[in-house]
Order: sequence, then C-alpha cells, then structure tokens
Amino acid sequence: MENKATHNVESSNSDSKNVDWDVARLISFNSVTKLPSEEVSLSQAIGRTCAHDLIAEVDLPPAYTAMMDGYAVAGTGPWRIAGAVRAGQYEPAMELGTALRVSTGAHIPPVASFVIPFEDAVSFESDIASRVPIPVGKHIRVPGEEAKAGEVILMAGSLITPAGAGLAASSSIDQLAVTQMPSVDILVTGDELVSSGKAAPGSIRDSLSIQIPAWVTGLGAKVGQLTHVKDDHSETLQAINACQSPIIVTTGGTAHGEFDYVRKALVTLAADFLIDEIDMRPGHPSVLAKLPTGQIVACLPGNPLAALVAYLTLVAPALNKLLGQELQIGGMIPLKSEFSTDRTRIVPVSIDTGRAIPSEFRGSAMLRGLTSADALAVVSPGKNEYGTLVRLLNFPW
Repeated sequence: MENKATHNVESSNSDSKNVDWDVARLISFNSVTKLPSEEVSLSQAIGRTCAHDLIAEVDLPPAYTAMMDGYAVAGTGPWRIAGAVRAGQYEPAMELGTALRVSTGAHIPPVASFVIPFEDAVSFESDIASRVPIPVGKHIRVPGEEAKAGEVILMAGSLITPAGAGLAASSSIDQLAVTQMPSVDILVTGDELVSSGKAAPGSIRDSLSIQIPAWVTGLGAKVGQLTHVKDDHSETLQAINACQSPIIVTTGGTAHGEFDYVRKALVTLAADFLIDEIDMRPGHPSVLAKLPTGQIVACLPGNPLAALVAYLTLVAPALNKLLGQELQIGGMIPLKSEFSTDRTRIVPVSIDTGRAIPSEFRGSAMLRGLTSADALAVVSPGKNEYGTLVRLLNFPW
C-alpha cells in the first residue's frame, strides 16, 4: 500500500539546498568510491580506463633500429658491404669500415655509426659511399629512446586508446588491469512522452531516451537498463527499487508539483538528499540523493539542455571517481562577447579564433544550440565582459 504520509517529510537539510555549481560537482565526486580492477586482453582494454600505472617491461625500442631502408655503416667510409639485415633479423656485431644492407625496422649492431638511405648511397664494386654528409646517429633509433624499461607509459585513470594498447603491446604486455566498467540505470519519466511518430497535442517526442545512453557510454560506463516510467508514485517507487546499478539517472518529475513523483519516491525510500537544487541555469531543480543501498540517484530535469547540464554536473563527476579518474573539466577560453548572468550559467558555445561564442539557442528545452556547439561554457555570475575567461565542459561524446 502506498505510504502517502511520507510525501510531506522534509527531504533535505539546508546544506543541500541550492548548492553552488562547483560544490555540487565535488559532492558528486565524493559520493562514490573507485571500483575494483580486472585483467583483460589488450583488444578488450581499448575504450576502458587504466586501473594502475602501466610500466614498460622492455626498452622501446628494444635495440638499435634502422629508421630507413639503406646501409648501416660503422666507422669512416667508403664502406665494404659485408651482408644484409632485414626486419625480423638481428646482427649483433659488424667491423669498422663495413656496411650492412638494412630495411626499415631491422635491429642493427650498436657499433653502427649511421644509416645511409638508398637514395643517398653511391655504390661501386663491393663498396658503398654517401652522396651527402650524414651525422653520427642519423636514421638510427636508440634503445629506450621512446621509453625505458620500468618507466610509466600510461597513467592510472587514463583512457586506453588504440595507440595506448599498441604501446602496451610494444612494451611486451599482453593484458591490462582496467577499472571495472560502472553501469548506469536510466529511468525516463513522463506520461506525455511518445517514442515514435508525430506527437499528438498534449504529448511530446521523447528525445532523452535516445541521448542519455550515448552520454553514459561516452564517459566509459555502460547502460544497465533503460525504462520509461509513468507519472505515478507506486510505479516510480517500483522502478527505482528494481535498479541494480551503482548510479541511477532519472529524468523529469523532480519539482514539487502534484504530479512530480521522483522526489516523493526518494523520500519514501529514506534517501539522503546530498544536493537539492543547484544554483545554476539551466538545470536548477536537479537532485542528487543516496539510497540506503548506497546507490546514487541523479535526478535530471526533463528539458533536454537542462538534462545534459545536470548530467555533466551530477553524473560525470561520480563516473570519474568510480573509474579512478580525477574530477575532469576542460580548459579556459575568453568570451567573444559580453554575457551577463545572475548565477552560474552553462551555455553551448562554438569556438572561433580562440574565443567562445554563446549559442543563441540556449533555452533549457533547446537542442539546436548543441548541434553546432564545440563545448559547454561555465559562465560565472557577473557582467562578464568581452575577453572574460570561462571554463569549458567537454561533451560526453
């Protein structure tokens, strides 16, 4: 039976009310702990997060290596051709005054002075010479030039890119320790939402069910479940109870209206309201709560731009922490025009000649500004004249 009496219980304390934007992100970051690690193959590691500092097991390159097709020579010339070394072969020694015909990538003797590219080589009988002066060491990679054995080549918390996995392979590493991938459950609320076709009067198309899964995977997590929830207290309560992921994202229903049930359900579930509204636009009515199970519930507004701003404020920092990353934010950039605001404002911006231009489409329900934006700008309260520095928030895609 529905416990209506709990609907009027005070949901939060004064410290969680209308929280500063930077404080809100820090609260989110500190609300969870890093997940354990697991060993995976290099191919499976791509797109995952490095759990520990990755250490090179060998020098890179592991030997003196020819950088060009040509002749590795030792001492002064002209040089007598004494043999050949191809990639995949190794010649440990050569005499001074001799040359070895080499291919790119071949491991050559440490005594080699330099490599003469084929196009610069002059041959006569069994000897070789160079058309141009070549300095000692030219066209030869030295052992450890890229990394020494024992050196950190990938920091903990780094995203493992294809290049990073290739670097690990070059370092004689076959498996990587990656942080377990967090999952996020998504509850999209609203009786007015339709998932296909043209919305009838009184209804609107659901755009968030399309977007949020990509926001989740874009930050290195996975979607646990995606559920549409009717505007009903019992159904909202059941939907939250059914979630198994450490982070639950809800959309809509976070205000205090008669038909807003997310907040009421959280009170019924004895959730601790860590954040009850944020001093920002858009996304002011956002909520971050912790259930007795330890799960974090990030309640986003139903308007699309406001939902993205709230997601990057409340969900992204928690995912950073779960993955063992630092709290992430982009660099600073000057505004290209004056932008006055009475509170922290998060706006889509395009970047032109090193300056941020706020989109004219920056209403909380607008998606058009995001389609041509390069990032979101965090604009502090004040007049913010031309040239004022603002922080950038990168998109989760």
